[in-house]
Amino acid sequence: MVHDPPVIQTDESHNVDMNTYSMGYNPVTNSAYAEQVRESAVGWLKAWKLNFGEAAVIRTSDRWDNMVTHLGYTSHRVSWNVQETLSKAITTDKDIIDASAERLREAEVIPDNQLSAKQLAHLELARAIVDKVALLMTGRKVRAVHASIIPPASDRVRTAGMYSRATEEIFIDLGQLERGRQTVDTVIHELAHHTSGAEDLEERHSSHMTR
Repeated sequence: MVHDPPVIQTDESHNVDMNTYSMGYNPVTNSAYAEQVRESAVGWLKAWKLNFGEAAVIRTSDRWDNMVTHLGYTSHRVSWNVQETLSKAITTDKDIIDASAERLREAEVIPDNQLSAKQLAHLELARAIVDKVALLMTGRKVRAVHASIIPPASDRVRTAGMYSRATEEIFIDLGQLERGRQTVDTVIHELAHHTSGAEDLEERHSSHMTR
């Protein structure tokens, strides 16, 4: 009944209202009844997963859809008058994106002198590709390409590489540097963020990977 549009259309589906004002306050404790959703989160979460799956999150904005998919989850819109309260128990798209950003801050750059000969050779190949392609496509260099230990971006996907818009640097996970093909695939993917300015799964990013 809280899904938007409802999975099963009924008149009641459009009348469910769980916002704090509508639910009111406990006259004894003066605490919002909406807070009881947080207190009984286990039950709400179980019902949510039974209906929509283990990877379902609440959609708060369409603009996060591509990133949510990239992190291995699916977004579900709920009616506006239940979203705020239900989000006290159910993970939202913004929750997983914020958590992913926090995880990726733990990425560790590995100095070249700590790499195996194979890893270093593949890293130098990646750097050569970036130096040539970035200038050809944008006239703007990538500041650096690093070997790194990168944490998984979420509980559902691993991270092969990442690009920092703030510093214009590319980071390639050590595991990818074991194979030349994986290294090339990863660096092209991350370089496309630099040249296109687009996020994962956006058409502009995809087109820059195949130019």
